[in-house]
Amino acid sequence: MSIEQYKEFIELAKCLNFSEAADKLHMTQPALSKHLKALEVEFGGELFSRDRRSVKLTEAGRVLFGAATQIVEAYDRAHEEIQLLTRNRPIRIDGILYDSMLMSMISLTSTILGAEGASPIVYEHKEDANLFLMLERGEVDVILAYQHERVLTEQGLEHFGLVSIPVVAVVDRSNPLATRSMIRMADLKEVSFIQFIDEYSISGWRSIVEACERAGFAPKTRPMLGRPETSYATTPPAGGVVLLPNNLPQLKYMGQIGDTVAIPVASEDVKLQIDCIYKTENAERLSRVISAFRRARDIVNGIAAAPQGEGGSARTSQQPGSDQ
Repeated sequence: MSIEQYKEFIELAKCLNFSEAADKLHMTQPALSKHLKALEVEFGGELFSRDRRSVKLTEAGRVLFGAATQIVEAYDRAHEEIQLLTRNRPIRIDGILYDSMLMSMISLTSTILGAEGASPIVYEHKEDANLFLMLERGEVDVILAYQHERVLTEQGLEHFGLVSIPVVAVVDRSNPLATRSMIRMADLKEVSFIQFIDEYSISGWRSIVEACERAGFAPKTRPMLGRPETSYATTPPAGGVVLLPNNLPQLKYMGQIGDTVAIPVASEDVKLQIDCIYKTENAERLSRVISAFRRARDIVNGIAAAPQGEGGSARTSQQPGSDQ
């Protein structure tokens, strides 16, 4: 017997009229009669006595009415308490750690939520975990990650951009491209791309393939196992190229050791976007967090876009992650 059946029985016991009860329950009278019959079979006795003029509770019906009322009230109390716990528990976030602008947005989001008295956010990074699988299982509420927009749409996930990151091309010092101060995707037409095969790299790789196609070629690939930010140091390009986001901390010292160099790729050619991603079914519960993230993003992007120097005033600039 389901809680809905208890509620139907209680409504009928209050109304003592099948038509009126069915209307209040937004169901048909035959459906209500069928459900009542199932209850009577389950409890082994008539719950209502009926004639042409009236409907009355039987003695068995009165017993069940008292019990059903207590059960439904207990269920509703438990449901409300659980919903309250869910609304007030911290919002769990996981995702990319190494981008300074993104970390500023997380910190500012937490400050905004604290000032509003809203549920706090908890950022606990699980190394090597599959972010999208964690989101699907409900282990986290929000993930901050690279993913192609088409894939997110196919998976039915809500998302919006936070940070768009330019990339660099990592090549051997002996590569003819190594002397360039900047390269375009078209310059890589004859070069083999090292394609790292892991959950973090796949989404970024889709953006790289599309950038190559816009430049008029399909990339030659050399698949490698591992994650680019940890594996490239032990996986020399060997005549090929590795495309990495330019915010990796390792890039600061890479040119001082080893035999590789990192060359900026024209930002209009390709960027990797970090999105704020969450389930549609959680949109209402996460509404204040999402609003705070959007505000934090606009503030941080506005600061990044402000002109340098004395007397400068911030100018309005549409950032890649903006919804404008």
